Amino acid sequence: MKLVLKIGGSLLFGKNQEFNIDRFKKFAEVIRKLKNQNHDLVLVVGGGILAKSLVELGKVLEAEHDDLDRLGIAATWVCAQLMIAALSDIAYPIPIMTEQQLTRLKGTEKILVLGGLLPGQSTNAVAACAAELTNSRILINATDVEGVYNGDPKRSTKVKLLPELTIEQLRVIVSSLESEPGTYPLFDKRALDVAKRAHIEVWFVNGSNPENILLAIEKRKIGTRVVPS
Repeated sequence: MKLVLKIGGSLLFGKNQEFNIDRFKKFAEVIRKLKNQNHDLVLVVGGGILAKSLVELGKVLEAEHDDLDRLGIAATWVCAQLMIAALSDIAYPIPIMTEQQLTRLKGTEKILVLGGLLPGQSTNAVAACAAELTNSRILINATDVEGVYNGDPKRSTKVKLLPELTIEQLRVIVSSLESEPGTYPLFDKRALDVAKRAHIEVWFVNGSNPENILLAIEKRKIGTRVVPS
């Protein structure tokens, strides 16, 4: 199966905002299993609290909006390089930094790892574009919640998990959320546009336990599946 795996940056840090090295290792174990199962995988990694911290420093220095985005992108490259280190011999040795580079290298046996690419583009949008460029029909989005809810699960215990919905239904939910550099929540409008255009199915799973990614691929009832139409 051709697929793109997006790992939310929040999953890569511990409660004290330090890197969660054990989580890196567990993701690497799962990704190695996927490769051994002959899945053709591209990996996209977010910047988490590191991105937010750099953006806040940039704001103190009165950086322009695009420069704040570049600081967030730099954080994703750090996380991507650490994930490459965890994957060792099965990963391409440096993060992929342009769509042209991804297109040129997509036939390699090594797993390609991306962070951010351009200002104004979240890593969710990067993941959707990567899926389109590699002709992948599945995008697995590993987040720090169980899936997509009809409200904010971090603010209310009364919201319900939605096991399946369409891209347009997800668009309604996303439209109610605001985003700024380093803090793109859930999924953004550009990612939705690309997923719809390329007929990509997006699966949201709780990556706090990386094994959930394997369960999703085994068609277990887990997380949320977002279908193109």
